[in-house]
Amino acid sequence: MSTKESRKRAVVDCKQAGKKVWLVKVPRYLSEIWEANAGSEVGKLVTTGNGNNGVKLISRKDLVIPEGLSTAPSTSIASKKMAPGPSIPEEHTFIIKNDNEQSLAVLAEDKAGMEERAQIQSGKLSIEGVVVQKAECRPPNNLSYLRLKIGQIEKSGQPKRHVIQIGKAAMKYKPISVHAEEANRNKQKKEGIKAVRADRDVLRQTLFHAFEKHQYYKLNDLTQLTNQPHGWIKEILNEIAVYNTAPPHKNMWELKPEYRNYDTQK
Repeated sequence: MSTKESRKRAVVDCKQAGKKVWLVKVPRYLSEIWEANAGSEVGKLVTTGNGNNGVKLISRKDLVIPEGLSTAPSTSIASKKMAPGPSIPEEHTFIIKNDNEQSLAVLAEDKAGMEERAQIQSGKLSIEGVVVQKAECRPPNNLSYLRLKIGQIEKSGQPKRHVIQIGKAAMKYKPISVHAEEANRNKQKKEGIKAVRADRDVLRQTLFHAFEKHQYYKLNDLTQLTNQPHGWIKEILNEIAVYNTAPPHKNMWELKPEYRNYDTQK
């Protein structure tokens, strides 16, 4: 066997291979109830000694019922005619099957901690036991099961989208291709209006306030932010800021160390 073939083969943990388990077929609603009560006792098997027909599964009365199953039907004509009562059957017929011709085992896969790789790689495989007995859990033919089925049919027939009437019309804002500030700048460019140079100290304070919000700026961003001439801003930046020529903040300005106060702000 080559090294590549041995790497492709998955390692299966067989420590629990000798454990004996039962394979039981149960209704979907009962499996949902068991999942909601995982780790606790869900019921008891009671036998009357009449063979397979004398075994019953009696569920615990204080089981946690999932939200989708806990609501009893009340809208249909058939459900209104029935007497009120529980919508989840408490007793189920437990039929033990004797056809053990197949050799079955329980194979589990654990993908804990794999995160993104869980979609493309297999997890840890282990055999949890070998099936020694098959059984089937059948619901009773009584009013509780009838209420449950009517409720499931009603729920499946309900529309997923609902019409809601509102008393006040909602404001709809249409998208704007050009905002007021940008339109004003475009107008100034067309009319040839040049930005008036602000006082040196005023512009310095404006730049300091800008660098308090963000540590790095491009020259074009500061030009739009201050509405000052390109060369005038660059002249002030050469006094108070440093131009980065290497990644990760290439072609961006940041304050000189003596003007920074990020640590004191934190």
